[in-house]
Amino acid sequence: MRVTWQPYRAVGKAALFALLAASVGGCSTMADLNGLPRAGYQKDGSYVLTAEQQSLGCRELQARQVGLQEQLEQLPSKAVKQMQELPQTVSDAWGRLVGSENQGVPALAEYNEAKAESAALNESLQRKGCGPSSVETASIKH
Repeated sequence: MRVTWQPYRAVGKAALFALLAASVGGCSTMADLNGLPRAGYQKDGSYVLTAEQQSLGCRELQARQVGLQEQLEQLPSKAVKQMQELPQTVSDAWGRLVGSENQGVPALAEYNEAKAESAALNESLQRKGCGPSSVETASIKH
């Protein structure tokens, strides 16, 4: 009795492909599980600069800081407008009802991220001895 392996090869290849796809998707969550911070906005509200941002000079950091300042000035009015509008999805409505203050309002999430990045850039500017930053951040009253 002769056994053909063709069907088993196809199943094996599919299983290997599925395993690889699952492992690639899990890489980003592994950083969260082991507690090491990754670049970008953190769950605790802080911001970790990327390697590229850390290598920037004073002038580039200050230019990014000015861009963030402009964004922070525009976001409060955008957030108020979004709060006054009806939620677009059920999850947005649910987030506004039972979630945290910024759930369901994308401009508030953007504001929090920009403010955290601005603080991280200020720290980097001070560490590099670039002098005090004259950039102030706008605030949203909750």
